[in-house]
Amino acid sequence: MTTTPGEPGRQVDTQSLAARMSQVALAFVIAVLSVVLLVTTHRVRLALGGVDLPAGLLFGTAFQVTACVFLYAATGSRLPLVVLGSLWGLLAMPFLGRGVGGGVLFPAVIGDQVQLSGWIVQGIGVLLPFAMALVITALRRRPGPRPSRRSR
Repeated sequence: MTTTPGEPGRQVDTQSLAARMSQVALAFVIAVLSVVLLVTTHRVRLALGGVDLPAGLLFGTAFQVTACVFLYAATGSRLPLVVLGSLWGLLAMPFLGRGVGGGVLFPAVIGDQVQLSGWIVQGIGVLLPFAMALVITALRRRPGPRPSRRSR
């Protein structure tokens, strides 16, 4: 149980089996949405003022960061972030390999041409949730005054 910020007397269950299962279910739904959005938009480019911006990758990064922040804020646990990062690669596997729609994950090659956007979208989908979980862990463990815990 953890104390909810701003409400000192309220306890939120993050450790029970039911809480963990709901965290995994929420992460699964977000992972499916993330794969669909990132895979379908990662090649979108936007010409703005003579500069060709990778709008799909920027959108994907913004979505993945928002999804990670939402998962942590909604659950108070890092487990959904780890589940999101782990499931992302598995759910994107149908888009592996060579050919039309392929090349999102390694080898990210279409017609003997390396697809850097495929490698980048893999990093966004898989590594970003783990990086955010690592940042949260580091922030939790930093030295400094610790709030006292109230027991019921």
